[in-house]
Amino acid sequence: MAGVEDENFAYWNEAVAIHLASPFYRTEAFRRGEAVIDPVARQGLGDVAGRTLLHLQCHFGLDTLSLARLGAKVTGLDYSPPAIEAARALSRETGVEGEFVLADVLSPPRGLTGFDVVFASWGAICWIADMARWMRVAAGALGPGGRLFLLDGHPAMMMLDDRKDLAPTSPLTIRYPYQSDAPVIGEDQADYADPDAPIAARQTGVWQHGLGRILNAAIEAGFVIRRLDEGDRIPWQASGVLVPDGQGYWTLPPPSPPLPLSFSLDAVRS
Repeated sequence: MAGVEDENFAYWNEAVAIHLASPFYRTEAFRRGEAVIDPVARQGLGDVAGRTLLHLQCHFGLDTLSLARLGAKVTGLDYSPPAIEAARALSRETGVEGEFVLADVLSPPRGLTGFDVVFASWGAICWIADMARWMRVAAGALGPGGRLFLLDGHPAMMMLDDRKDLAPTSPLTIRYPYQSDAPVIGEDQADYADPDAPIAARQTGVWQHGLGRILNAAIEAGFVIRRLDEGDRIPWQASGVLVPDGQGYWTLPPPSPPLPLSFSLDAVRS
């Protein structure tokens, strides 16, 4: 297990510079004054003005600082030193205030609690081996009645063949398990934000979490689930069969059968 987690850590450290430079992340638009958090996340979160918000696995802080620009008092947490350094630099450069904590999401520092909202999105939980522990961390970071909003790729979508050389007209092919206890290893992986970027850390491992595991982990951590929604689009091309929807997302081409590509979990700490 340590080997996989070391490889994942190397990837996320190396990816920071690639992602800062990639148009995928819209960093330049943020520098020009925009709040670049994607519309699905923004709508799901609702009005965050005046709220204290903890962003788990914040990467280099672009969404975190976008939420600050929308009025939240934000803290971002990530385990990658280059990512946290980049987040702090982006905060200083733009004058958008945010606190950034370097820590493993499963072992946060003491005192990181009392938040109104805990948030995580898009490709976060597949990097987590212990979903129950992740939910306990989220619950522990909230004050009584605090809210968790988790937005991510749907477990059904995570089963699809992820090769980018597939044509949109190819039949949907299941390549990965719906749920796994061991990491699913990806060999010779390109970076999702810039597939042409040279990257040394080309082997990573992810964990497949079914909806039952996710929901039960939330319930066992003390959350009361308010809503579970399933969506038909995601903001990255997870498989070559997906096509752009013209609004910055990827979806299945018609006349594909209905298949959820994303989900959002809205829950409160009891």
